[in-house]
Amino acid sequence: MNIGENIKNFRTFRGISQQKLAEMLGKSKSVISNWERGENSPDLDSCEKMCKIFRVNPNELFGWEVNPEYAEHARKMEQFKADLAALEEERERIERQIHNVETAMWQKENPLLDIDCDN
Repeated sequence: MNIGENIKNFRTFRGISQQKLAEMLGKSKSVISNWERGENSPDLDSCEKMCKIFRVNPNELFGWEVNPEYAEHARKMEQFKADLAALEEERERIERQIHNVETAMWQKENPLLDIDCDN
């Protein structure tokens, strides 16, 4: 990961908006956005401040080391996403079954009439 992705990940992990981080650093929200998209990189002073804000060391901010707290959070989020996807698939399967039962019930209650189409 590059520093921009790490800034975004640590920022969201800590529950800090781009606007709030910008205020904490004395920057504009667009500067933070540009960093996160990789269009620009933060200066050393901003990196030092972000390390304090995110409670990481520079190696973690730059992606040279893995932050164990964030790595555990990321692992849990991936498991959550997988569990959510499985639940969504199950919901869709159940909805199809309900639709099939409702269709069968409707057909029983409303049998098609034999209509002579030749006349």
